[in-house]
Amino acid sequence: MSKVKILQLFILSAFIMLNSACQKTVILDVGIVKPRLVVNSILDKDSIIRVQLSKSRSMVDSSGSIEKISTATVKVFEDNILMQTLTKGSAGLYSFSLKPKIGKDYRLEVDNTEFGHVQATALIPTPAFLNYATQTTVLTPGSNPQYIKFKIGIKDEGIQPDYYYLRAFIIKKGFLPGANSNFVMSAAIQSDDNVIITDDSMLKGVIFDDAAFIGKDYEMIVYTPYRITKDFNLWFELSSITSDYYKYLVSSIMQNNAGSNPFAEPVVIKSNVQNGTGIFGAQNSVFIQATTF
Repeated sequence: MSKVKILQLFILSAFIMLNSACQKTVILDVGIVKPRLVVNSILDKDSIIRVQLSKSRSMVDSSGSIEKISTATVKVFEDNILMQTLTKGSAGLYSFSLKPKIGKDYRLEVDNTEFGHVQATALIPTPAFLNYATQTTVLTPGSNPQYIKFKIGIKDEGIQPDYYYLRAFIIKKGFLPGANSNFVMSAAIQSDDNVIITDDSMLKGVIFDDAAFIGKDYEMIVYTPYRITKDFNLWFELSSITSDYYKYLVSSIMQNNAGSNPFAEPVVIKSNVQNGTGIFGAQNSVFIQATTF
């Protein structure tokens, strides 16, 4: 080996050793982020108004605990008229005695000594329409469990964008949706339809908008491992949801899918809560019992 090559190898080795010995630990300063009030409430014409309040956590907080806020003043307004005020919640949950109505504007105002004044608005959307829900064939005969296909007929009558949340329930025969929870069980569904945004582990359902079929009838194929039996029926629930609720769900799914991927783009959860975070949304649901082929 020539003296030149020996010298080159010596210099290269010295550089590697020097570089390895000069590693520096960099401390990332993410700063102090002020906690915010988290508001979660979904209006439904068939249920009383409930509001869950909690305190946001820092992204570096690994405790997993969520602090509930039970010492706030919570007001509900209907068409700018104060309907009810609560000053104390149970484990952060404030339950009102009134049910929201279709076509009414609702405003939620929350006051707390730590977080100040927080508010949000919502309007229950017009109802969705389900024409049919029919079982077709076994999708994957060799799999365990076997996935069953269902055709879902949706009628979209709007002239403006609509947003939907489709779920399924196994319900004991003789009972209807909304019965005792012992007889109503959530049934996860999935779909490969192009209009779908889905995350089964999080939603146990599918969400989508009507951009591809606005004002028209649309047939969607969904599949589930649950089937109609002699003891249980399968019901589908189609909820019209507000655009704010839709954006909140989509951003939540994106954040959940990003997980701990260090190369994923940061996802900000969409919120319509002023001076806070969370969601004050609304839904209007219809049910249909699935039939066999």
